[in-house]
Amino acid sequence: MKRLQLLFLIIFSATFMISTAAVSQEPVVVSGNPNAPPIVWEERQELVGLGPDIATGILKELNITYNLRRFGNWENVQVKTKNGAIDMLVSAYRNKEREQYLSFSIPYLSQPTVIVVEKGKEFSFSSWDALKGKKGVTNVGESYGQKFDEFIKQHLDVSYFQFERAVELLNLGEVDYLVVDLYTALIYARLLQGEDAITILEPPVTVQNFHLAVRKDSPLASRLPEINEKLKARIERGEISKTFLAYFDKWKQLVDNRAQYFNKNKSTRSAEQKAYLKEQDEMARQRVLGTMVDREGLPDSAQ
Repeated sequence: MKRLQLLFLIIFSATFMISTAAVSQEPVVVSGNPNAPPIVWEERQELVGLGPDIATGILKELNITYNLRRFGNWENVQVKTKNGAIDMLVSAYRNKEREQYLSFSIPYLSQPTVIVVEKGKEFSFSSWDALKGKKGVTNVGESYGQKFDEFIKQHLDVSYFQFERAVELLNLGEVDYLVVDLYTALIYARLLQGEDAITILEPPVTVQNFHLAVRKDSPLASRLPEINEKLKARIERGEISKTFLAYFDKWKQLVDNRAQYFNKNKSTRSAEQKAYLKEQDEMARQRVLGTMVDREGLPDSAQ
């Protein structure tokens, strides 16, 4: 009898170990915001950019199998993460609501959030109060830090749309301003009919940090310390900055090609126009370089 019990325990233990191993080898699901270039965007039905590059590179180093998947817009991605369909987000700002179900890595890049208006419709932006009484728009599912998120809810008229629709509303003059991350604003300027069609107001609304984010009840959560070690090493080697600039230049070129395609019936660009665009590209690149510092929070002049 004892031998039968022992045999049963051995078989049960072996079965449990096999099933546990099988579960641990299940690919983790990775996703992100499909409209946040150059950090992450959708290209040919795949997510690309700095965030996916960092996340998948680290997971490969840790021998963790993964599936990088699209799940529609950013709002839907966050809902899917809450519901357990996604294990890791390749980029996310921290706020109290997200902290309920996500654990965050160390920050890997900071980015200003800015106010974009049509050229000729500028207004003085010395504080958040300057936005009161005006109509704003931004991308669905966005967060710009706990303090500004709360200020929007309590004091501002801001609507949330798919990013392309938000940009269209600004172009049509149906809203007064667009709230958007600086890097995205700079490279979408070309699609807003050129840099001369918009103005990016100063100072920034806020500056927030990008993090990798892991669902708290995911098997991947226990690996977050290792993920942080790999991420820290990349930052210290300067890989993050170098890779970011490469993706910034790539996306800018994609946007430029798209803009030329939609304007193909217009006259060919003159040498003067090409020189102007090259100058604007360099100015945008230098502005990006000027923001790549380790900081987070609210600029004093915008509090």
